[in-house]
Amino acid sequence: MPLPPAPPPQIQLLSGADIWLGQGLLKGQGVLIKKDRILAVGAVEALAKKHPTARRVEFPGGTLLPGLIEGHAHVGGLGALSRQVDLTGLTSLPETLRRIQDWSAAHPQGWLQGRGWDQNRWPTVAYPRALDLDALTGARPAILERVDGHAAWVNTAALAIAGIGPGTPDPEGGRILKDATGWPSGILLDTAVELVRKHLPEPTAGEREAQLKAGLLALLSEGFTAVADMGVDGPELAAYRRLAAAGTLPIRVFAYLSHDHDLMLRELKKSRPKQVSFFQVQGVKFYLDGALGSRGARLLAPYADEPSTRGLWVTEPRKVAADVAITLRAGYQPAIHAIGDAANRAALDLLAKAAKKAKGAPPPRIEHAQIVTAEDAARFGKLGVVASVQPVHCTSDHSWTPARLGPERLGEAFPWRSFAAGGALLAFGSDAPVEDPNPFVSLAAAETRQDPEGNPPGGFLPGQRLSRVEAIRAYTAGNAAALGRDKDLGTLQKGAVADLLWVQAPLADLSPEALRKLRPGRLWVNGVEVNLVK
Repeated sequence: MPLPPAPPPQIQLLSGADIWLGQGLLKGQGVLIKKDRILAVGAVEALAKKHPTARRVEFPGGTLLPGLIEGHAHVGGLGALSRQVDLTGLTSLPETLRRIQDWSAAHPQGWLQGRGWDQNRWPTVAYPRALDLDALTGARPAILERVDGHAAWVNTAALAIAGIGPGTPDPEGGRILKDATGWPSGILLDTAVELVRKHLPEPTAGEREAQLKAGLLALLSEGFTAVADMGVDGPELAAYRRLAAAGTLPIRVFAYLSHDHDLMLRELKKSRPKQVSFFQVQGVKFYLDGALGSRGARLLAPYADEPSTRGLWVTEPRKVAADVAITLRAGYQPAIHAIGDAANRAALDLLAKAAKKAKGAPPPRIEHAQIVTAEDAARFGKLGVVASVQPVHCTSDHSWTPARLGPERLGEAFPWRSFAAGGALLAFGSDAPVEDPNPFVSLAAAETRQDPEGNPPGGFLPGQRLSRVEAIRAYTAGNAAALGRDKDLGTLQKGAVADLLWVQAPLADLSPEALRKLRPGRLWVNGVEVNLVK
């Protein structure tokens, strides 16, 4: 794919900041950039003497590190947030309804769409109902996704459009929750959401491009120079290719196709690009189960707070196994969504069988890996499976995770230290727009396992905390290695692409509280400094 405009031919010498390497800081050194690559890292005066015409960029202290890589995001969803009502962080149903009412009044046309509600934050800890929405929306259809994207709250008008009634069966991999009388309550889980979502108006080609561009610019403003976009469908893929052909992608995109068998077969016939560029298809995103918050994560034993269920198989493991094998044989990378301990075991089992068929593919990934038995956590490293985790899920979910799992299984939750101890490669992301993409909040979460308010005291299962060095590596070199690009990305070394981030702070010495408040200072993508104004 064509790249954005070529960087200026002038050599640039960046100095004055501590340089972040894989194991810590390098002081008194500079980084030399030639076009889109790092030419050298070394003593500043020696580099300046060898290249006297280099344009000097002198930092007033701070830290220079590789451009961060967002290891798991949904770019289109992030870009669409401005067109939806944002219900994130609201702490009661009445507050949520007021937000919906205000937004609806200001945006009176078409479907009412939104996301971010979380019943676990409300005093009742109960799902909302279609009836709660009906008084606000009337005949206007509404669909509001839960914060994790694995459940939707819809009104009666939307249920009617979708033809969902008392006799509608649960689709495979989903549930239609019903009230005591047997009527749909207005809550749809996992694949059941598609019964309504398929009736939404399709975005135009221009709207898709605008959403993707908006999502990428939001990530750029956080200090990211590359993203793994998890679950790209056919129309989004076409939009990405148009943006790439026009040279208007602001950061690098590694696209994981949605698990659409026909789309897979069509795209995986092509060879995976050997050279890093601004856009490429990297692999396929598979779903085994749902989310813990909506009790859709598949567990080995019933939920402690709802013994009638063990969660859902969003996709049957045998179907995932067959298409994972196809993906590996084609030289592409499978990324398997698995949250519950049963789903993680199934993912590891099928990857162990499929690994023999891999043909030069990057290492397979398990996305989220939230609830994992000690036995299975050790298998990640042994099998060479990437643990692609999102630290903010731990600090967002810590208050209700014990209720879902019960005391006997609580030690399985977010086992990052166990992954690292077993030799697994850790790759960090945010799952945006499910969570805030701010990487500095994620870094603080990884080392404290506490939310910004300091809860829980001492950290949630503090024995699973990571160090600052480990956490930053997971956002840089770890993600690069997970993409099979450890020579090109996530590192400040000769020959790597010139994707760099400077922050105006001594990164190694900041407290977690100060780290959460840190913002990107200056950013280079492909050798070109970009504007970080948000």
